[in-house]
Parts: sequence; structure tokens; C-alpha cells
Amino acid sequence: MSAFGIFWQVIFPIFFIILVGAVLERALTLDITTLTRINFYAFVPALVFIKMLQADLSLLMMGNIALFVLAHSAVMFLFALLLYRRPLFQPYRKVLLLASVLTNAGNYGIPFVLLAFGDRYMSVAAVVFLVQNLMTFTFGVLLMESGQPHKVHLLRAIARLPVIYALLTAILLNALSVPVPKPLALPLEFLANALVPVALLTLGTQLGRGIGRPSIALLVTPVTLRLVLAPLLALAIVPLFGFPRDIDAVLVATAGLPIAVNVFILSAQYRTGEAFASQIVTTSTLLSALSQSVWLALLR
Repeated sequence: MSAFGIFWQVIFPIFFIILVGAVLERALTLDITTLTRINFYAFVPALVFIKMLQADLSLLMMGNIALFVLAHSAVMFLFALLLYRRPLFQPYRKVLLLASVLTNAGNYGIPFVLLAFGDRYMSVAAVVFLVQNLMTFTFGVLLMESGQPHKVHLLRAIARLPVIYALLTAILLNALSVPVPKPLALPLEFLANALVPVALLTLGTQLGRGIGRPSIALLVTPVTLRLVLAPLLALAIVPLFGFPRDIDAVLVATAGLPIAVNVFILSAQYRTGEAFASQIVTTSTLLSALSQSVWLALLR
């Protein structure tokens, strides 16, 4: 399939819902905090739970996928450390380092994998999402806390991640071959099915708030790093893990996802370059319509 065909069948449906969210934000001024919490505490755990119960991936395979994401992120971070030593980047260095590692594996990534690769690969997307969230609330928080007078309680932050409990419960039920009663499975499936539209509307709400007047010189490097270099790096190292070819394709494509909205959330929480964070998140998301169309055409 051509890049245009992939854009029309895979990327356009995603961006159509994002556009609806942006229009609603302009017209109604939506509460993005509430939308994010609904996604994070209800829809995502339900989807992870349901898809992990249905997954045909072994624990070893899931562990290897998590190891790949961590290895890829570590190399990206080391490269960013060297790149962002230049004086031009110093005022936004923390935000740029976060942007080199954290991808939008939830609001964007899960719908993307569903439309681009199909339902059977949602368990792969769930593992990528889980690792990304763990990095957000460990690496991300530690980075933003560096230089601060107080210290965060990382274990307490991780313990508040509902997706971890959903994952562990699904793994336990699978190991014990315990079926989920239908009166419980049905509402969980309803919640899981709600993730895609609400997640994309949430992303559109964020993008609908605008990006101000970005500095092109500052935007080009992190966006190129995320959309071009990251998938190229994934393409280079994924053969080392011996995954099946179809999972290789999913992991390379998800490595090229745009910069995570969590980068903006953390920067806003710590009042560190939040306007710039909003600009690079928005720009990378918009340009990913082109980059992901090309990557999918090459990977298929």
C-alpha cells in the first residue's frame, strides 16, 4: 500500500477525531484534566486488562518487548545528552531530554496500533504503553526533580499507576486459567472500547489550545529526533532481540510516535518550559501524520 493509501486508511481516521477534539476545545473549552484522568484511571486499565487476557504473547515475549523499549530509550537519552549540551538548548534541556525518551504511546499509540496493525497487536501496544508510563513516573519525575529542594517518593508514585494492577491481575488470571465472569467482563470491554475515541479527543483538546509562536531552530531538532532518528535506531537494534517480523514492524512504528503529552504535563507541573513543551508536542503530533504514513509504507 502507498504512503497516501496508508494516510487515508490509518492516519486520517486518527486525525479526524483529534480535529473534533480541537474544535470542541475552541468552542467549549473542555476540561483536559478530567479527560486525562478518565483515560488514565478507567479506560487504559480496562483495555490493558482485556487485551492481556486475550494476548497470545508469552511472559518471556512481553519481557523482551519491555527490554527493547528500555534499551531503545536508553540509547536515545544518551544521544540527547550529547546533542543538547549546546548553549542554544540549555534553557529547555530538561524538556528536551524528556522529549527524547517519552512517546505518546497512550492517546495516540494505542489507536494507531489498532488501526495500523489490528487488534491482535494490542498486547504489544499495551506493553509499550506500560513501560512508557513507568519511565514517566520514574525517569521523568527524577529528571524534573533534579536540583529541587524536596524529593519525590517514587514508589508511592508507581503504586498509584492503575495500569500495573490491571496487568498483574490479567497475568495472574491467565496463569491460573481463571475466566472472568461475563457480568464483569462486559463492562470492562465497554470501558476498553471507549479508550480510542476519548483518548484522541483528549489529544485534540490539548492541540486545540495552540502552540503560540514557536522558534523553528529549537523545534526542528527534537521533532526530527523523535519522528526520524528514533525509528531508524529501532530499525537498527530490533534484530538483536529476535522478534517475529510482524512484531518488529510494530515496535519500529511505535518508536516513531510523536512526543508524549506527559512531557507537557510534567513541565507544567514543575513550571519548566511548559510553553516550549506544548509547542514540540503539538508540532511532532501534526508532523507524525506524514512521518508515520511513510514508515508504515516502508514497514509493510
